Amino acid sequence: MSFFLCNFAAKLNKPMKRLRRYALCLVVLISTISAFAAYTPATVPNPKQQSQANYVANPDNIINTDDVAFLNRCAATLDSQTKVELCVVALQSIDDADAFQFAYELFQRWGIGRVNQNTGVLVFFVLDSHDIRIMTGTGIEGVLTDARCSQIIRDEMTPLFREGDYGGGLCRGSLRIYETCTDGDAPEELLNMTSVTNRGGFESSNDDESWAGLIVLLIVGVIIIYSIWKSSGRGGGSTGGFGSGSTIYMGGFGGGSSSNFGGGGFSGGSFGGGSTSGGGAGGKW
Repeated sequence: MSFFLCNFAAKLNKPMKRLRRYALCLVVLISTISAFAAYTPATVPNPKQQSQANYVANPDNIINTDDVAFLNRCAATLDSQTKVELCVVALQSIDDADAFQFAYELFQRWGIGRVNQNTGVLVFFVLDSHDIRIMTGTGIEGVLTDARCSQIIRDEMTPLFREGDYGGGLCRGSLRIYETCTDGDAPEELLNMTSVTNRGGFESSNDDESWAGLIVLLIVGVIIIYSIWKSSGRGGGSTGGFGSGSTIYMGGFGGGSSSNFGGGGFSGGSFGGGSTSGGGAGGKW
């Protein structure tokens, strides 16, 4: 009996080894996709897809958890007091894309700000190009003016960025935005704001290119896993072995797609449906 159990365990261990090998290949593949697939406005993770309490997109972990918590509290308080939606996005790289155009497309795609009021604010940070932008909705420009945005970037944010305190700079800038929108008559003006502009449909010219790149990477990943399986010399068990690898791969890629890219619109919440005309300010440090 013991011999039978040992023999059965040995046979069971062989497919488990192949399973672990496929899983390792999948982890490497997903890491490669994350490292080399440049963000587009279509692939930046929308924080509202995870929770309506989230206002921060931090997929590259540039901001530490304490600063993310502060930014979420700041934005939630501003939202409840003035109906202004503040969103903070921090990315490692957008490749050679223009920061203004990227932020504009992202703002329109997510619809930051309340519909028909357009009182949204996007703080957009890119680490490798040293870009920082504050983009305002069309309904908030009279309160959070272009000049005020420029002052916040110049005096409050860039000094901390130059010291490497990226989270601190984003927190201080967001706090100044909060103070500006809650000062004096600003809250009443914002709460009663009715913008004449409405958010229309928006399509990004980068959508097709983004999906095409992901499909190519998916095909390459399947080929890599199949080659590894083939090299094991298990010709007789080809259907079962590759079937298991395929299932794991698709499940892993689906999870990676959901957590890393987001914004798919299949679940979770969203911003309020606002729009922008590109107001605000930007700079480099």
